Amino acid sequence: KKTGKIKEYTYYHCTRKTTKVKCDQKDCILLDDLEKSIENEIEKYTIKPEFLKWALEELNKKNDTEIEDRTKIYELQHKTLAETQKELDELTKMRYRELIDDETFIKEKNTLQNKIFQFKENLRSTETRADNWLELTEKTFNFATYARKAFFKAEGKKGLELKKEILMALGKMPIIKDKILTIESNEWLLPIKNEYPALEAEYIGLEPTNLCLNKTKTEAISSVRSRWLAWQEEIRTIKWEEFFPYPTVALQQMHQLLAIV
Repeated sequence: KKTGKIKEYTYYHCTRKTTKVKCDQKDCILLDDLEKSIENEIEKYTIKPEFLKWALEELNKKNDTEIEDRTKIYELQHKTLAETQKELDELTKMRYRELIDDETFIKEKNTLQNKIFQFKENLRSTETRADNWLELTEKTFNFATYARKAFFKAEGKKGLELKKEILMALGKMPIIKDKILTIESNEWLLPIKNEYPALEAEYIGLEPTNLCLNKTKTEAISSVRSRWLAWQEEIRTIKWEEFFPYPTVALQQMHQLLAIV
């Protein structure tokens, strides 16, 4: 039916610029359909603000214990490094005094240097976790709460870039095949994707607007909270340094993703 109005439509398709991947996709996908698919993906990792509040409260409680444990580990690692460095110094003195030959010196020196290198790496890993684990975990839960809202509000050229960054934050290798978007989820989001939906459905049935507050309902909400915090612990204990070798950069990127909310 003619309306006399001119409408513009934006389509996406494979450009086939790379020769590394053979693409057999010929159809285009409308921008609106693509964004709807992305919204559906974001929905899989979206949590209610109440669950964010519970997670952050528990993180702050765990932080004190984490600091104490981490300090003990750091002190032990530092002591081991110092002792190994002393061994290397003593070995060098022995060679100067000709108490050992070159072959023995070189063999033992290489062994000790390799140990020292590994001990220093362990120290750096502990330092990195000390500085960034809490903030990275908090940002993950904030992203899960507000990324969908940020995606909806993003507009213009900058908004398009923001939407792309939110998509990439969900996981690796986003692929569109037969107009269907699939993403390999990032590991730190899997507990939310796999375990959260059932908890949310149970919680919604217990919200104050649906039922009067009583002992039975309070216990049911407490049960939901306890199970959520158990799965939240999987995210808290992730080895963030393995995924973010440059955690400061990662934190800046996550902050920018949520700045529009």
